[in-house]
Amino acid sequence: MALTLLRGMRTPISFRSNSGLLFTVLRPRLSRFTTRAESAQATEPKAAPKSIQLATKEAAEQKTQGFEAVIGIETHVQLSTVTKAFCSCPYNYGSQPNSTICPTCMGHPGALPVLNEKVVECAVKLGLALNCEISMISKFDRKQYFYPDLPKGYQISQFDIPIAKKGYVNLDLPVEFGGGHRKFGITRVHMEEDAGKLLHSESGSYSQVDLNRAGVPLLEIVSEPDMRTGIEAAEYGAELQRIVRYLGVSNGNMQEGSLRCDVNVSVRPVGQSEFGTKVEIKNMNSFSEINRAIDYEISRQIMLHKEGQADQIVQETRLWDESSQKTFTMRKKEGLADYRYFPEPDLPEVVLSTDYIDEISKSMPELPEAKRRRYENMGLSMQDVLFLANDDNVSHICLVT
Repeated sequence: MALTLLRGMRTPISFRSNSGLLFTVLRPRLSRFTTRAESAQATEPKAAPKSIQLATKEAAEQKTQGFEAVIGIETHVQLSTVTKAFCSCPYNYGSQPNSTICPTCMGHPGALPVLNEKVVECAVKLGLALNCEISMISKFDRKQYFYPDLPKGYQISQFDIPIAKKGYVNLDLPVEFGGGHRKFGITRVHMEEDAGKLLHSESGSYSQVDLNRAGVPLLEIVSEPDMRTGIEAAEYGAELQRIVRYLGVSNGNMQEGSLRCDVNVSVRPVGQSEFGTKVEIKNMNSFSEINRAIDYEISRQIMLHKEGQADQIVQETRLWDESSQKTFTMRKKEGLADYRYFPEPDLPEVVLSTDYIDEISKSMPELPEAKRRRYENMGLSMQDVLFLANDDNVSHICLVT
């Protein structure tokens, strides 16, 4: 069987170095991701895009005079496992609606979840890649979600004991945005399952539900609120995409929903230590959209502050509209109490061994940050370093003098 047989057991799930892995990660050939900035530097003269971007940066700084933005990102990474998180159903993007579902992923009464061991392996890999502390013992929790595309009314996730926490990621900003190294903290990485998908009619008079995606394994990466500009947030997202592709745990395709970023934005007067009221932005399908949505939201909040209407900034979820280049209200944001977390009674704890973690650590490939530093030490320009390190298929370069 393609699942670890643990039905009815209440003992911890232990993962050791000699335990057989019953799942394989699909590793399709990945096309190289390029940000808009990287595409520009490959096809246009260097001087022109640099001046445009610097002018944009100066204009943004002028708008934020006297205020600073505080930005954090919640990133959901869909894992490329053969089967779903807690059942043996496959998931193939583009399948006929409701063709890969079963009583377990639909949450029918009496259907028990069984953990896919490969999800744990992917979580440990990503945690190590993000310089996190790996929890030797973690657990699953129920998060109450009453949405039409989540039929059982709750999501299996992790709350107070995630599988990884207290990490960081290093990245290099593109040369045309001023360059420089950045370090952003990672609060936590936790395992959870995805919900289904609503298919809205063209008239908007009704919606249909496709549950193929329900139960697909996700890793959620929660950043520290360390970012201050839209470009920093966009490059942070692009770096996470590179990392998951290098590791082979996900294809990272935003257009397929394999990588989704929810951005939290607030502003405060410069020098104030307390955070302002945060607003979450969803519905962004590219890193350039993340950049533009954040810049718009920062400008909107600063304008309300300057007009004495700061009370109009409320904790809510907003959507990004690409056609109008604006955000608009979707719903008021739920508080932590609304989710009513409690330990998942149908799943035991996840217990890891040191040998298991060491074995995964030894199998890790060279990651983007290490590759950039290696290329930089070889004497390549930062522009070439960023271009080459962006491709996980480029491994070694020989300099000819």
